[in-house]
Amino acid sequence: MGAMTVRNLDPKVASLLRRRAAEQGRSLNSLVVEILTQAAEREKRRDRLATLIPKMDALRKKIAREFPHQTPSEILIREDRDR
Repeated sequence: MGAMTVRNLDPKVASLLRRRAAEQGRSLNSLVVEILTQAAEREKRRDRLATLIPKMDALRKKIAREFPHQTPSEILIREDRDR
């Protein structure tokens, strides 16, 4: 487990975090650990998406080249719903 010290934290933010921890019946430390963990997970997902988006774009272009006369799915869905 790592440890860290947070400096120059706005007193209003510190107060808000203390109040939220008290409302949830937990320690300030556990609340801050949860918030930081969630932020790190979001960052990890963002990084994963950043690598996937170019691959998905390339796949879309490849499909469009191989099947140039395909009807867009939104048109097919609308036709099906209108039946």
